[in-house]
Amino acid sequence: SIPPDEPISFRSIAKAGGGRRTLVRLGERDRRRYETAVAAAVPAVERGLSHGVIANRARPRSGGFTLEPFVKARRRYARSVAETPDSGSFRAAFLGDVHDCYGSIGPQVVSRSLRTLRVPDEAVQRIDEILRAFHSLGVRGLPIGPEASAVLANAVLAPVDLAIAAAAAAPVFRWVDDVIAFAPDVA
Repeated sequence: SIPPDEPISFRSIAKAGGGRRTLVRLGERDRRRYETAVAAAVPAVERGLSHGVIANRARPRSGGFTLEPFVKARRRYARSVAETPDSGSFRAAFLGDVHDCYGSIGPQVVSRSLRTLRVPDEAVQRIDEILRAFHSLGVRGLPIGPEASAVLANAVLAPVDLAIAAAAAAPVFRWVDDVIAFAPDVA
């Protein structure tokens, strides 16, 4: 087990639309360790995502990764939804939200998802070790706040994206844990 460099802190904030979310603040060394471990998985995770995944796309960079800027990603999302090809032929849309997304994603689910995406086993084991250490300190699921968690959430949701797209046989877009799937009819 990896000892933390300083205590992890938690801050509860109101969510838009109601409810609360608990943000996790990691110490600087823990944050760097987490980001470095997840950076090894970024190329495989990004290859495994469908084009309809808009938010939290990661770009590898020297020594780590960076997430696409929020404003740019949000514009691309709105444009993608508005410019859906043949949008006039779709008479229905499914709007979904993964309840307690980050909190419901445990280390074993992350490890299984990363292996499915062919992330090297050494990287999977390192990420699993870090997530289990966070869990032992009171973090439930993926810590909300650190950018590395967004990459891991995308890894877990990648097969869900593909399954929804196959079932819908129409465009599907995901913004973090919110999904829009177009359909030719309500049936």
